[in-house]
Amino acid sequence: MSTRHSCTRRVLLAATLSTLASAGTPALAQALFPDRPLKLVIGFAPGGSTDVVGRMIAQKMSVELGKPVVVINRPGASGAIGTTEVARAEPDGYTVLVNIVTTAVINPLTQKNLQYDPIKDLQPVAMVGKLPNVIILNKNVPAHNLREFIAWAKANPGKVTFGTGGAGGVQHLSGELLAKMAGIQMTHVPYKGAAPAIQDLLAGNIDAVFDNVTGPISLIKAGQVTALGVTTEERIAVLPDVPTIAESGLPAFKNSSWISIFTRAGVPPAVLARLESAVLAAARDPETVAKLKELGAVPAPMNTAELDRFWRSEFTYWRDAIKAANISLE
Repeated sequence: MSTRHSCTRRVLLAATLSTLASAGTPALAQALFPDRPLKLVIGFAPGGSTDVVGRMIAQKMSVELGKPVVVINRPGASGAIGTTEVARAEPDGYTVLVNIVTTAVINPLTQKNLQYDPIKDLQPVAMVGKLPNVIILNKNVPAHNLREFIAWAKANPGKVTFGTGGAGGVQHLSGELLAKMAGIQMTHVPYKGAAPAIQDLLAGNIDAVFDNVTGPISLIKAGQVTALGVTTEERIAVLPDVPTIAESGLPAFKNSSWISIFTRAGVPPAVLARLESAVLAAARDPETVAKLKELGAVPAPMNTAELDRFWRSEFTYWRDAIKAANISLE
């Protein structure tokens, strides 16, 4: 009985593939997707929060798709180098991108010579979660809270430095917004990723770093750096003793990063649906949810349509924020 069923399945499969083949190679390729490893591009250096979460999603996607998802780091230009690579890839679904608010929204608003058009060249797949940002200090800075830091910065005009994972990113904007609202001067020091910025902070070479909470959370808990505040409207569960920047004297200050998966625009609908399913399964996996919370991230899976609406709304928010703070990054 099982032999007859097995034979029947083989005949049906052969018939299906024959039909697809007669319809053309693209239809066959879509039906078999994926039939080889995928490439997941991260536009930042290894070790940072984007990299940590991206690698976790890649591993879960590999399980869901039944093929390896190989992580490729392409740091530089605040994530624009990696994003450009995906924007120029074949629209076949085999190249996907870890896309964050910096590369998806802020770069297009602040970089005039960007080599990609986010709307025309990229396709949302699914949201993974949101990442609160935090400002941390090296232990040599004589400040234990935001008010003390602002007072110290005012007493040392032109001498205060803050590092981020790249010029023009959400963390850079956060630093510039804070300086504007607090009436202080801070010199931005960009790095190719958050990890090297934090290394320089620990070495005492810069005063502060703006980063996603996921990056320095272990250092904060170990007391190796001073956390002044998180950028979200409310405190986060993983760091309950760290106040928000808003409650520390700058009530209008609030934002967060987010992490999602995009691919090249023009991917066939069947392939996009397969990718969407794999990313959502990865994002909703109990192990992923637990790990995101442990890192200080907020699980917030969105399907393709939901992510597309949210992404477009972010352009309005950040365009208004940049204009209100009179920030020029060119």
